[in-house]
Amino acid sequence: MELQHFSHHHPLLFIQHQSVTDKAALCFGCGKLIVGPSYGCNDCKYYLHKRCAELELTPHLNHPFHPQHLLTLLPKSPYDGRWRCDFCQRSSSGFVYHCDPCNFDLHINCALLQSSIAPNFPTSLHQHPLFFIQDHTDEVNRDCSGCLKPLSGPIYHCSDCALSDEFFNLHKQCAELPLEINHPYDRRKHPLTLLPKRPTHLPNCSCYLCKIQWEGFVYSCSFCKIELTLDDFFSPQTITNANHEHPWTLLSRQRSFVCDFCGTTGDCSHYICAICDLLVHKNCISLPRNILITRHHHVISHSYSLPQQDELCRICYEEVDTRYGSYHCNASDCDYIVHVQCATDKAVWDGKSIPEDYDERSMEALDESMNWITDVVEEMSFGEITIAVEIKHAYHDHNLRLTFSGEMNDGGQCDGCMRTISTPFYSCEQCKFFLHKECAELPRNKRHPFHKHLLTLTNSNAVLFVCSACQNLHHGFNYKCNDGNCMSFFECDIRCILLSDTLEHPSHEHSLFLVHNFSANCNACRRKSDPWNMAYRCTKRCDFTLDLECATLPLTAWYKHDRHPLTLTCFDDFDPSQHYCDLCEHERDPNDWFYYCAECDNSLHSGCALGDLPFLKIGSNLDKRLIHKHPHPFTIMKNIWDCPPCKVCGEVCNGQALQCKESECNFSVHWNCTYHLR
Repeated sequence: MELQHFSHHHPLLFIQHQSVTDKAALCFGCGKLIVGPSYGCNDCKYYLHKRCAELELTPHLNHPFHPQHLLTLLPKSPYDGRWRCDFCQRSSSGFVYHCDPCNFDLHINCALLQSSIAPNFPTSLHQHPLFFIQDHTDEVNRDCSGCLKPLSGPIYHCSDCALSDEFFNLHKQCAELPLEINHPYDRRKHPLTLLPKRPTHLPNCSCYLCKIQWEGFVYSCSFCKIELTLDDFFSPQTITNANHEHPWTLLSRQRSFVCDFCGTTGDCSHYICAICDLLVHKNCISLPRNILITRHHHVISHSYSLPQQDELCRICYEEVDTRYGSYHCNASDCDYIVHVQCATDKAVWDGKSIPEDYDERSMEALDESMNWITDVVEEMSFGEITIAVEIKHAYHDHNLRLTFSGEMNDGGQCDGCMRTISTPFYSCEQCKFFLHKECAELPRNKRHPFHKHLLTLTNSNAVLFVCSACQNLHHGFNYKCNDGNCMSFFECDIRCILLSDTLEHPSHEHSLFLVHNFSANCNACRRKSDPWNMAYRCTKRCDFTLDLECATLPLTAWYKHDRHPLTLTCFDDFDPSQHYCDLCEHERDPNDWFYYCAECDNSLHSGCALGDLPFLKIGSNLDKRLIHKHPHPFTIMKNIWDCPPCKVCGEVCNGQALQCKESECNFSVHWNCTYHLR
């Protein structure tokens, strides 16, 4: 069968079973991996799921979520790279219904929900009318604003809040809750009133309502100072679960307790197993027996009691009280243990339980054994060791030869990690393409502490990307999350992917450990990181923090007037008269890290030693859309001698800079100065 599809200029051939041996094939319609029947153009490597190719899509759509304008069907993103649906918040690179004036976008699946949408449902729980969506299944990647559980089944949606990124969605049962209830928690028999949000009192108000820990909707009696979350309200009298042999019984009375399954305190919705003498949170009853987290390579198992011993959680490095529940590794030679809250944190666990018959060794081999070397052309043996000396790599068209030793005098860059090339490395004899041996052998798929989903190695093909870990601009290889349910556009450069969840750094005497969603001042650059970023903290609880940008600073750098490598120096006890940079000749802050050569007594700002754009490919062009104030593309240059002045600030452009080579321009500019171009 053959199909002429609006999204591609060649006819698409029907493929019963997709078989791609070298590169994973993604559907250009929905952005997900091709599984099952599909249509494709093998010459262009363009594929569509059969169901995506056969959808009847109108070129223009009048949608109730965006009544202001018609939405236009586009075969690919109008932006650079991936985009996010304004309804379900899932990222994609596939078909999109787009409003150009408003930058409003819908996945095709979300756009097709319109047949089941009933608008203008009034409710006293929200200031805007809501849309009722009967046929919703799992498109909205958000939690219910009432009970804070994942959305499923029929839902109510506020399109007004979505436009301002506030996102208000309700399960049908949460939207239709009674406004008053009687509950056995209140012994005085007062009705409890449903409150959808915190009252707008003064900031320092100390009334009972302002002291409530507001998480979603709350039933409250202000006379008795009782509050009930929707999770408490929906609690059944008994719960049975396959992970425990006896039923659990609800205790309908508020009292403080320590949960036997997680070791934290609670005061409501607690369940008891009278036979085992266990008292637990409602949510802890459903804790999975076995899980796989990003911080450990083995499956870890839940236990609600272990022999009493001093143990540190290997995620937060606080003590684990083994009298209560924890997750631990069952491998005979492994003593890994973590708190329940740490193990089930959304940053380290994908929410999936592991079956008892899970074959850990085969899955680990499947995930990380294959690399992108598609063919070994020539091998050489050294005793019992065999090394590939000529290879074909999926991310280059020509054969690559291995260089074992020697020096690189032309400042070549590895096209994988963008670091200065060093032996051993593979290179192309026909073009200036270099790969460190370790970069050529990187696995196609990798699990990493930075992200909870499996990551796939891709090549940016000279397209600029921002590393989600260190926030630096990069070219080259990156590990990217292709999970369709992932809320983040996660892509990580190779320098960062080589880090682990612990770090030994010369700037601090103790080991450091990785923390997610942590905001503090970095001890190196003294900048405060955003609260959603990652950082490294001291395992001994010293007041020491390193953000990812500083943690990945190279330990050595080169300076054109120095024949020795400069070393990253974290402490400055020099005489104040020496607090100057030998490159820009400006003063150095003694609290800042710098690069230093002890033999030649040269000191450089870290920015001067590395340049403005240390991880971009020299000689590549930047799309002119990235710098809106200039009509031509810029070329990334590395100036060693005869450095030209910057068109904006007038300072010389040492190291990396941007150059416009058009005859009417012919000027250079620092990257940071492009914001001031006219």
